[in-house]
Amino acid sequence: MSVLSAMLHSRFVSKVEGGGAAVMGRSHALSGAVVWLGGCALATGLGARPAVGTVVVGAAVTAGGALLPDVDHPGSVIARSLGPVTRLIAQGTAAGAAALRGASCRCCVGRGGHRAVTHTLLFAVAAGLLVSLLCWVGGDVAAAIVAGLATALATRGALRKRTRGAYGAAVAGLFVGVMAAALPGPVAGWWWVGLPLGLGCLVHSLGDALTFSRVPLLWPIRIRGCRWAPLGMWAPLRFRTGSAAELLLVVPALIVLGVISAWTLIAP
Repeated sequence: MSVLSAMLHSRFVSKVEGGGAAVMGRSHALSGAVVWLGGCALATGLGARPAVGTVVVGAAVTAGGALLPDVDHPGSVIARSLGPVTRLIAQGTAAGAAALRGASCRCCVGRGGHRAVTHTLLFAVAAGLLVSLLCWVGGDVAAAIVAGLATALATRGALRKRTRGAYGAAVAGLFVGVMAAALPGPVAGWWWVGLPLGLGCLVHSLGDALTFSRVPLLWPIRIRGCRWAPLGMWAPLRFRTGSAAELLLVVPALIVLGVISAWTLIAP
């Protein structure tokens, strides 16, 4: 009986955790897209209306980049996107992040690798610069690959069903990738694609900073003697991942902001 109870408990916990991860994944992807759309809407209001391709590709890359930091968690959307391959990458990233955390700060030994180095400002900047370099050197091809993969990842996070999510991710990724390849290359080159990706990583970390766990955003700067000091929202305003606060407040607010931004961009 005890074995049966343990198995049932394990299945219940995994469903709860999986559901929470899916909900937060959707929120991250949505927040990334909304931030980019909001920036484009602001630019439009200032008289510098961005091109359609810049809006679509940028929003897709920001949404995908907003899921990238969770590569340090084997149960995340990005870890499940390509089956065993991405799961192994996530496990390796988690192990490396845990080792770095323990080696760089004595008080953080044994705290694991989730919400560590990939949830920092430094990681967001480094990821953005790396993608900018790749797209600057690779041009249209590199930009199309980055845009397609980011879009597929964002779509995978938005669609919970495994099969439907995989097909939807493939179709959306192919569509945006072809769009990026078909668009005339910007005068200054495609280096700017690193901007939405790095922005997406930062938006992810700021979103996690709203939860109880918080993030070591300013690593490796010492704060109160710890390089991995968690920073976040004022305690009474924090919420739990997948909670009613996220579902009923955060997600609807993001949707409203996204609609307003999109209307600003398409209005004559």
